[in-house]
Amino acid sequence: MAQIPSDHHVTYQLQYRKCGKPTCSTCREGQGHGPYWYAYWREGSRLRSGYVGKERPEGNEFAVREKKRSSRRRRQEGQARRGNTRLSLVLALS
Repeated sequence: MAQIPSDHHVTYQLQYRKCGKPTCSTCREGQGHGPYWYAYWREGSRLRSGYVGKERPEGNEFAVREKKRSSRRRRQEGQARRGNTRLSLVLALS
């Protein structure tokens, strides 16, 4: 598990994940397992991520915004059908 930095801007997302087991009915018939919280931040030009867990990340203030449906979102929705699903709710630590 990645160490989430405290000195960077961190964005949190809820995501569903597919386990890849051919007999898993949760993945075969639904969105997958989850939702789980993941953190995203930049180190230089690289985008890093880390698993947070099922509980909402700790923090005093959260700015909540909904993603605008765009070509990027449509591409993500296509990826969701193939595996990983991201919810449209994004929380950014203020």
